[in-house]
Amino acid sequence: MCCLKDILKKAIFIILAISVLCFSGCAMNNSNEQDNVAQNNQKVLKPGVAVPKRDKNVKYSVPEGVSVLMYHMIGDIPGNDAVMTEKNLRMQMQYLKDNGYHPITMQELYDYVSKGAALPEKPVCITFDDGYHDSYTIVYPMMKEFNFPWTLFLITDDVGKAYNRMTWEELKEMADSNTVTIANHTLSHPKLHNLSSRKEKENQIEGAQKALKYHLNIDNAWIAYPYGDYDEEVIDICVKAGIKLALTTDAGRIHEGSYPYELKRVYIGNNVDMHHFAERLMKDDYSTL
Repeated sequence: MCCLKDILKKAIFIILAISVLCFSGCAMNNSNEQDNVAQNNQKVLKPGVAVPKRDKNVKYSVPEGVSVLMYHMIGDIPGNDAVMTEKNLRMQMQYLKDNGYHPITMQELYDYVSKGAALPEKPVCITFDDGYHDSYTIVYPMMKEFNFPWTLFLITDDVGKAYNRMTWEELKEMADSNTVTIANHTLSHPKLHNLSSRKEKENQIEGAQKALKYHLNIDNAWIAYPYGDYDEEVIDICVKAGIKLALTTDAGRIHEGSYPYELKRVYIGNNVDMHHFAERLMKDDYSTL
C-alpha cells in the first residue's frame, strides 16, 4: 500500500513538473511573438528618421480623422481651378461655421498625430500655399472675421519680388496677430526629389527656415512639400532642420497612426461646389471633379 502511495506521489510530481515546463515554454513563445510584432511595427517608420513614439494606450479623440484643406490663390481667373473666388471661399467658411466644424492649428494637429492629444469635435485644418498677396488682402481679414486659425505655407524667395506676392512687412503683421501660422514652403518651390544633390535640398529647406527666423522671428516646425514631392533624404533634412510635421498633396484625411512626414491633404479648387466640399470634409474616397 505504501509503495502504491509513493508511486502516485511521484506520478503527480512528474505531471506537475511537465505542466510548469509547458506553460513556461508557451509564455516564452508569446513573448517572442510580441517582440516580433513590435519589431515589424517599427519597420513602418522610415529608417534613420527620429519621430515621436506613440503611446499605444492613448485613445484618439477623432477616430474618423482630420481633413487638412489645401487652397492656393483667391481671385477671379476663369479656367484656373487653383484660383478660388472670394465668394466661394466665404461660402465654404460659412459652411464650416454653420455645421459645427472647428479649425485647428498646426500645433494642435501635430499634438494629435504624435501624442493623441484631444481635439474639438469636427476638427479641420485650413491651409494656403505659396504666399499670394490675396492671402493678406482677402484671406487674412476673412479668417479674423470667422475667428478661424489657419496656416500659410510661404515660398520665402518670392516675398516682395514675384508678381502678386506679399511683403515681409505684411507677413510680420499677420504673424504678430496670432491668427495665422506662417510655415515653410521652401525657398523657390522646386520638386525636391528632382534636385541633384543633398546640398541643394538642404538649401531649399534650411534656407526657408532661416528666412522665417530672420524676418519673422519664427522657429518653424511645419512644411508643405512643393508639388507634394519628397524622398527619404528630404525627410531626414526636415528632421535635422527642426521640422516635426510635413504635408503632401496626396488626397485624404489624417488618421490615427499617420506618419508625421507624409500627411495627406484635401485639395479645394474653384470647381468644388458645396455638395463636394461637404463630401471632402467627411470622406477619404471623395469624388474627383
